[in-house]
Amino acid sequence: MNKSDIAAQLGFELHTSARLLKRNFDRRAKTHGLTRSRWQVLWILNRSQGMKQAELAERMDVAPITLARQIDLLEGEGLVERRQDPQDRRCFRIYLTAAAAPVLEILQGLAAETRSQALSGITAEEQKQLMNLLSRVHQNLSREEVPSD
Repeated sequence: MNKSDIAAQLGFELHTSARLLKRNFDRRAKTHGLTRSRWQVLWILNRSQGMKQAELAERMDVAPITLARQIDLLEGEGLVERRQDPQDRRCFRIYLTAAAAPVLEILQGLAAETRSQALSGITAEEQKQLMNLLSRVHQNLSREEVPSD
């Protein structure tokens, strides 16, 4: 296999692996009534409490109006809450509530199961190498990303 064939195959493997990883996790989450859009909101907020709705939509790569419905549903279930931004009365910041903690515990368990399956047979050293290589790919691709305002 020549260098260009390897690069093409690598791109295909990265894409396919990412898709399978998401599908595997989605399948597990679905058994708990969690769709991708629901768990993504909770997961991102767990790492970045108090994001503006527009920032959260951008992070999820969805339109703000699409996210608004999801936030409405999660708010109705008592898992998130909107709080008015003290610096900008026109926008709200989104926060997890205490009721989200058990759901996040489930998500973390599902993520661990998915990672375990995905990394089965791959040594700790190989995992570290894979992480380093993927971080470099991420950095290379991020250079051309232009923040949207």
